[in-house]
Amino acid sequence: MTIKLLEHLRDELIQSGAVQNTPEFCRCWLGRSEGYIRTLRYHGIEPSVEALAVCSNKLGFYADQLRNSDIEPHLFWVVRFDDLKRLCDEALAQQVRAVWQAPSRMSA
Repeated sequence: MTIKLLEHLRDELIQSGAVQNTPEFCRCWLGRSEGYIRTLRYHGIEPSVEALAVCSNKLGFYADQLRNSDIEPHLFWVVRFDDLKRLCDEALAQQVRAVWQAPSRMSA
């Protein structure tokens, strides 16, 4: 599910002009290597909590930067970035919950 989310985030950011391609998205919006999504897919694993947190924080930062703009397209992207941040935060919460709810961590 979250690889699809990363692909969705990437596609939206490409559409916005914030990134040009997947390698740039992985480097600049996830804080990972250029082939991060490809590596996740190959190994069948979920994105790291850190990658989701970096992306969420950056989406929130740029939404806040654009929020004070009077330029109409900027206001559209504020709403979009806020929506994308919410999706990212939901995936992040799910990943974090999986860590602390793991059976090995539930026993004191």
